[in-house]
Amino acid sequence: MLEMRTGSITFPRDKGSGPRSGTTDVTFSGPVSSPAAVLTGADYGFSQEDGDHHLGQVNMKVDAAASAGSSDVRVTAMLGVRDWTGDWDDDYEGTIYFAVLGEV
Repeated sequence: MLEMRTGSITFPRDKGSGPRSGTTDVTFSGPVSSPAAVLTGADYGFSQEDGDHHLGQVNMKVDAAASAGSSDVRVTAMLGVRDWTGDWDDDYEGTIYFAVLGEV
């Protein structure tokens, strides 16, 4: 039977040297085979306290993986936001929303 779980990963305000990754686990009703993560939405931007910026590039990605025989699926999301200068020198924050499909 195919099941779906939804969730989100939040990236707090931070300045980095590139895109950041975060993880969370979602639990299915039984052992999951071949889970697949789908990006369902995002809310991101530069931190208001960091001045005025013009969006230059956004990097977003979600992946899902499960260990054999496990009902838990580990979801990994990546978020990177930079302005037109191309540098990773500005504070940004956001939330990645996802759905995970898996055969149980």
